[in-house]
Parts: sequence; structure tokens; C-alpha cells
Amino acid sequence: MAYTLTSIVLGVVVFGLTRIIWGSISWNLRYRRFHSSDGCQQLRSAPSKDPILGLDHFFRLGKAAHNSRYLEAFQEWFQAVGSTFGVNLMGDYVIFTNEPKNVQAVLVTKFKDFEIGQRRRDNSAELLGIGVFNADGQTWEHGRALVRPNFTRKQVADLGLFEKHVQRLFEALPKDGTAVDIQEWTLDTGTDVLFSESSDVLLPSATEVARKFAWAFNRGIDGIAQRIRLGRFARFYYDPQYTAACKFVHDYVDEIVAKAVYRAKEWHAEKKDKPVPPDDAEEERYTFLNALAREGVEPKQIRDQILNILVAARDTSACLMSAAVFELARRPEYQVQLRREIAEKLSGRQPTFEDLKDLTFLNHFVKETLRMYPPVPLNARVAKNDTVLPRGGGSDGMAPIFVPRGQLVVYQVYSMHRREDLWGSDAHIFRPQRWETTRPTFEYLPFNAGPRICPGQQFALVETSYVLVRLLQEYSNIEARGNSAPWREHLTLTCSVGQGVWVS
Repeated sequence: MAYTLTSIVLGVVVFGLTRIIWGSISWNLRYRRFHSSDGCQQLRSAPSKDPILGLDHFFRLGKAAHNSRYLEAFQEWFQAVGSTFGVNLMGDYVIFTNEPKNVQAVLVTKFKDFEIGQRRRDNSAELLGIGVFNADGQTWEHGRALVRPNFTRKQVADLGLFEKHVQRLFEALPKDGTAVDIQEWTLDTGTDVLFSESSDVLLPSATEVARKFAWAFNRGIDGIAQRIRLGRFARFYYDPQYTAACKFVHDYVDEIVAKAVYRAKEWHAEKKDKPVPPDDAEEERYTFLNALAREGVEPKQIRDQILNILVAARDTSACLMSAAVFELARRPEYQVQLRREIAEKLSGRQPTFEDLKDLTFLNHFVKETLRMYPPVPLNARVAKNDTVLPRGGGSDGMAPIFVPRGQLVVYQVYSMHRREDLWGSDAHIFRPQRWETTRPTFEYLPFNAGPRICPGQQFALVETSYVLVRLLQEYSNIEARGNSAPWREHLTLTCSVGQGVWVS
């Protein structure tokens, strides 16, 4: 039987309309069930000149991202529409929220109803493969269990690793007052902790390969962020530099993995010959890389997992460190106060792990840095099942809302940390003294929460605190170079200082 072009087109149209109609009926039936049992009300939507595709919103956010105002644009949106609303972005209907109760539901109380989702894996797999950053289910659980010992109190409290790299930082800071971007330093510590082998990017003798790895790693992260922002159109993203960066990162890390696999074979052979170590044997520092190799994990999977955790650990530390030094260099009055506290507590000696906990104003300074500049200012989850969020419905936004299976929910920590109704009229001002009395709950979320809370948060806090103390001990004044302009975002998977942190 022959089919005419007309009949084929008509069939496609009928099929498409049938899917749309059935999808609408199905959604309404599910909505009614939740409406009757949970009191759900209609979610507010951002007003749009193009209700079909939301092109005005898509281009508005694109322009904001280009001008390093993406977070600021959302801040304005939340103030205009409310703490939870929906937006149509090129056919993707996305729920945005900066409401603590909704964030708590997504991350903790309704954790089982949400997942990272396939789209993040698709957008990041070319560089990262599949690992703890983008995996769900057993893959995530296994990687999480293996990485956790890397950040135990015993591991983090060993400050010798930080001191080694602090000395390299001091060497890199030119004596003639020439500025250096301190953000590069954190890649060296991150690779040392996870690989037992530092990239040594900051050393004056750094190889061209090490410098190119730093460039390629950063370029790869930028590419993932671009894909995420493109939403369903990410499949059309192509950048030859991104592809080249991914290949270079893989080649660089594959060499490190090969060494770890070889060491693991030697370790197993030695363990077979000497199953019980002597009493005086020095305890080996745990590293995620060695643990994976000794488990017999395939080299490709090892690469994927360590790149996933390097993104989380290195970028979190880099963002916190750069923001803290950015504020410190611009605020001499806080340098004076911190130096006074450090001198009184330490009397010129290097701090211990316990010392860092006792430096009250330093801890307040770091907390305020995390409030103003959370390393991950926005994040997202996808609903695994039909579910409900407690806020966002009705004219006042206080009623629950229905969240259908497959719905993308983006929670905005940056904006939540700057809400005046939660933090007071000075929410936009950097003021560490607020922490003398502030005891926040879910309105303060610098490291996520729930089962997927950042495993490296203590590492980031201790590293930043230690480096700030040592900088203030070593230098009588820390000056900002080129940092007189207001803070500007550099938003990828995390958010760092857009203009760099050039200090001398």
C-alpha cells in the first residue's frame, strides 16, 4: 500500500497531537490527585512576552551570562516574582526557588524523590565520564563511600600538606611586589590530596604540560557550564577547544592512573608476602586514587571518579579561597583585627587544627565569605517521581506546589543568602560580625545538605583558614591589585572571582 506525503505528514501531526493531549490529561489527573491530598495550588510563572517558547527569558539570561550578571539577573527576578516561580526557557519549563523549605525538601526530607538526572550526565560525560559529581544510584553511593575517607578529620587535620603548598605560594609571590593570581594555587593542593601527586602549576619551574593541564581543566569546566545553560539545545554545542581540552585532561590523568595501578599491584604483592605490617610501620595517607586502584577498578572508571571529585574538591576550595582573599585584600580593617587575634592566640607559631577552631573572628570571616560568595551558587535536581514542594503555590506563594516526574528544579543559594527577610536589611553587605549572634538553619547552605552534602567541606574550611593565617603571619600588608572594581562573577559549575584575585 503506497503512502502519500500528505498522509505521512497527517499521521505525524495526529500522533504529535495525541501525545500532547494525552500528556495534558495525564498531568491534570496527577495534579488533581496531589491537589486533593496535599492542598497544592498553582505555581506562579515569570511574566513572558513569548509564552510558547520563552525566547525573551532565554535571551535575557544569555545576555546576563555574557555580561557576568547571571546571578544578579536571578536576584532581580526573585525580587520581582517571588521566592519560587516557573519559567519557560525554549520549551523547557523550569522551577526556580530560593525558599529554604523547598531546598530542604529537595535535599533532605524528599531526597528520594529527586536525582541528578540524565541531562547533567550527558552534558558533563565528555570531560568527566560518570562519577560522584554526576551519577545517581549505586555508582554515586560507591564513589561517595570511597572518597569519604579522603576527608576524615584525621586527614584534614594533617596541616603539613597545606604548609608545603603555602611555602610554594610564598615562593611564587614575587618579592618586588608583582601581583600573582592566587586562584591557581588550589589546583596544586587538590591534585596532591587526591592523586598524591601535585600538578605544581604555581611553581616557577612548572612544566608546560602542568600549565596546559590547568588551562585544559578550566576550559573543560567552562564547556560543561555552557552546555548546562543551553538546556535541551546542548546537543548542538560544539567547540573544538573544549574537545581538545577534554583529550588533554584525559591523557594527563591516564598517566597518573597508570602509575597508581602499578603501585596497587606492588602493594597487593607486598601484602601477600607480609600480611601483617610491623608495629613501627608508618601509616600511609589515604588517597582516593590509590583506594580505587587497589580495589581493582578499571582505569577508565578510576579516571572518571577522580576527575569528578577533583571538580568538587578543587573548585569548592578555589572559590572559597579566592573570595576570602578578595575581601581580605580590600578590607585593611579586617586584616588588623585578624592579625590581632592571630598574634594573641598563636604568638608567631604555625597554627594547629585545634587553633584554627579557636580563632573566632577568622571563623566568622570565612562564614561570611561563604554567605556572600557560596562556591556553588545554584544547583539543580530532577524529580524522579510525582511529588510536592511545600512552598510556591497560590497568590502569596505559601501553598504547596505539584512537581511532576521529570521536572527540573533549580535552587538558588546565592539569592537565598542575600534575602533581606532572612538576613536583615544589610544582607548585601560583607559583615563578619553578624555571626556573633546569627544561628541559621536551611537559609545558609554553602556546601549543600543531606546525603549529597559536599564531602570536602571541612577540607575547604581548614585549607582556607590555614592559608589566611599564614598569609597574615608572613606579610605585614596584603594589597589588592586590579581588585578595586566590584566583585564580578565567573560562573561555571562553581563561582569564582571573575577578575581574578591578584595580590602582592
